[in-house]
Amino acid sequence: MGQFIFVNLGLLVVAFSLRGSEACCPCGWSSYDKYCYKVFAKEKVWDDAEKFCMEQGKGGHVVSLGSIEEGDFVGKLISKKLKNQPDFVWIGMRAQDQGLQCSRRWSDGSTMVYENWNGLYSKKCLTLTKRTEYLKWLNYNCGFTLPFVCKFLAEPDDPE
Repeated sequence: MGQFIFVNLGLLVVAFSLRGSEACCPCGWSSYDKYCYKVFAKEKVWDDAEKFCMEQGKGGHVVSLGSIEEGDFVGKLISKKLKNQPDFVWIGMRAQDQGLQCSRRWSDGSTMVYENWNGLYSKKCLTLTKRTEYLKWLNYNCGFTLPFVCKFLAEPDDPE
C-alpha cells in the first residue's frame, strides 16, 4: 500500500510540473508545439490573409511550416476543419525578389528549413493542395482568393 501511495504521489508531482509548460490558445484555435493555429474558410487574396492573421494574435501570420511533423498537423487540421475541402489553401510563403534570387523566408520572418514541393516554384505564393491531402506545397497566383491558416506563438499557461 505504501508503494502505491508513493507512486501516485510521484505521478501527481510530474503532472503538476508538466501543467505549467503547456501553451494556452484562444477558444477555437488548435495548439501544436507552443503555437496556435486556426483554419479560415473565408477566402482572401494572400496579402489580405496575411493582414488578417496579423490582427489575430501577437506575432500572427499566415502559417509557416518548419518541419514535416508540423506540416502533417496543419494538413490534418485543414482536412478536419473545412467542410467543403477546397483544392488549395494559402500558407505563409511569398517570394520576395532580391536581385536574381527569391527570398526563402516565411511571412513570419523565419527561414525555410523544411521543404515539401509538389512541382516547380514559378509563381509568387504557396498553397497546400488537396490532391496531396494538404501535405505538399504548390505555387499559386497571389491574387486568387483562397482559404488560409493563421499561426501565432501561444501564451504560456498560467502555472497557478
